[in-house]
Order: sequence, then C-alpha cells, then structure tokens
Amino acid sequence: MRNCQIIADEIDANQIELIFLQSERLNPNAIIDFIENLCKVSRDELAEEDSPKKFCLQKLVEVASLNMNRVRFQW
Repeated sequence: MRNCQIIADEIDANQIELIFLQSERLNPNAIIDFIENLCKVSRDELAEEDSPKKFCLQKLVEVASLNMNRVRFQW
C-alpha cells in the first residue's frame, strides 16, 4: 500500500471538508496562498497519466464560490 493511501485512510473526510468550508475566514494574503497552492496541486493531479484526479479542481471551484463576496483585488 502506498504511503499516501495509508495517510488518507487515517484522516477524517469531514475534517478535510472543513478546511475548504472555512476558507471564508482566511485573511486576504492567506486566501491567495491557499488558492495558488490548490491550483498547483490540481495541476499535478490532472497531469497524472494513468488516472488524472479532479478532487482539487472541484475544491477550487467550491472555494471560489464560497469566497465570491471578497473584494476583487484579493483575487
């Protein structure tokens, strides 16, 4: 079993979801860092030749939707 699978099995999916849902509470600099890194991970997931994943891409859309009330300049 791959290490990432072992770790994933130990993490509560609700806790992961909470990270994304609470992104509205991040300050302007933190949300930019969060989105930039979510984009990087999403690119890596999509680049997997065998089985590209869409988890981070979906979360990117969700986070963008949750944070639409932010000032445009933060984006």
